[in-house]
Amino acid sequence: MSAPLLVALAGQPNCGKSTLFNMLTGARQHVANYPGVTVEKKTGFFTLEDHRVELVDLPGTYSLTSYSLEEKTARDFILHAAPQVTINVADAANLKRNLYLTLQLLEMETPLVLALNMMDVAARRNIQIDTAGLARELGVAVIPTVGKKRSGVQGLRAAVAAAAQAGRRPSFVVDYGVLEPYLADLTDLLAREAALDGLPMRWLAVKLMENDQAARETLRARVANHTDILASVDMLRENFAGEQGVDAERHVAFARHRAAAALTARHVRLPQKSAPNLSDRADRFVCHRFFGPLILLTILLVLYEVAIVYGGDLAAMIWPLWDGAQNFLAGFLPAPGFLEDPPLRALGLWAMKSVTAILNYLPIFFLLFALIAIMEDSGYMPRMAFILDRAFRRFGLHGQSTLPLILGGVYVGGCAIPAVMATRAIPDERARLATILIAPMMNCLAKVPLYLILI
Repeated sequence: MSAPLLVALAGQPNCGKSTLFNMLTGARQHVANYPGVTVEKKTGFFTLEDHRVELVDLPGTYSLTSYSLEEKTARDFILHAAPQVTINVADAANLKRNLYLTLQLLEMETPLVLALNMMDVAARRNIQIDTAGLARELGVAVIPTVGKKRSGVQGLRAAVAAAAQAGRRPSFVVDYGVLEPYLADLTDLLAREAALDGLPMRWLAVKLMENDQAARETLRARVANHTDILASVDMLRENFAGEQGVDAERHVAFARHRAAAALTARHVRLPQKSAPNLSDRADRFVCHRFFGPLILLTILLVLYEVAIVYGGDLAAMIWPLWDGAQNFLAGFLPAPGFLEDPPLRALGLWAMKSVTAILNYLPIFFLLFALIAIMEDSGYMPRMAFILDRAFRRFGLHGQSTLPLILGGVYVGGCAIPAVMATRAIPDERARLATILIAPMMNCLAKVPLYLILI
């Protein structure tokens, strides 16, 4: 067998990336963390012709800046691990938005395969995509896929094999207009530094003009005369802002959005007149200024009634089963004495009571997490985060702090452990830390006996 291939899987959240990962790797996968960070790293393996392929599922990100830990982790892996091929998974039904990440991957000069996933959703919405034309313009293979139906897997595997064999860097370049002369000067300046060999120079120039802190740190770590280069970068940024009246980072973002819109206009045909779908109609009420909080309060009350009240009743119905298990065990243990219990009996009953005390909460947790999973799958959780974001930001939190706080116990229910684990989805590091510190203060069921004692 030939040398193993390293393949990265990149894409925006909710584009079906994990489904494609499971489709390609099956059960041959394991989960760990990237070195030095808490971001989850999922790695899988599959065989491609005579190669063993290691497929790394990068964190879902909308961009490849260095603002969030997930973005920085994904970008650093592509830069430093240098995968032979990167599969960019894009939502075919929202191609314009997803191409923003694609353009950044092309700038990083990694051999790319574009997987247009969820083509069945695009077909239902009467969206037609010229995949051949898009592939010609971008200079990469474009493969239509439907992850949940395993459609397109053979074409994707063949495209990965061809891209790995060719090893060709993409030729598509985003036109930044009036910024191009500045990028040309900065690229020439960076190309003189031998310490920067191996990095895509145009990408690095764009990042420095965006004032990307991770790019500046890379320059400081590799180049001896980094002070002079950074001074030149700052001067170019000031000159551009003074002449154009806009910061370079805003100009770069607008240029990428324009390029994504232009690609979509040329290669995507939308229906002439599309009626609002169910999601759009629901948003009119769910995200409404007045009705939104009322619906949110109603859902939380229903969550409490089902999980805590009905779950407590269900736990009371099941308790005789646990009590019978304790009595059954007691019958096999040494009989108690007049003044003291034998150590074996005391230890055995203590262990059994500890287990049954935890199992007694099982119906409540089962209903609670099942309802939360329904809220996530239905798409209500991000809408809840949107509603609460403004209020949470006053306390240094984030809209995505909603799920951890619910898991921690908005009312008397939940658990701090899954609440803290759920904070990894919060992009802002300060808000993530604040949520981690607040989550254990929520009302989990284990605190109820303490409340009763204090009262």
